[in-house]
Amino acid sequence: MTKKDENHPKPSLAQQDALKRLDQVEEEKQKPYKKKKEPVSFSSIIMTLLLILILGLMIGNFFIR
Repeated sequence: MTKKDENHPKPSLAQQDALKRLDQVEEEKQKPYKKKKEPVSFSSIIMTLLLILILGLMIGNFFIR
């Protein structure tokens, strides 16, 4: 133990409970602002592949001519 630990007694059970509850409240307040990860949909993958294919064909035709 250091001198700093000796000067500050361990928090009581009520204080520990209050700190845990405070952490929970802060986390609940932040929930609406957190970005939710949405799963990648099958249609978005197909649309991306079609876009790449069309751009590839357009660029290919530009250099072939």
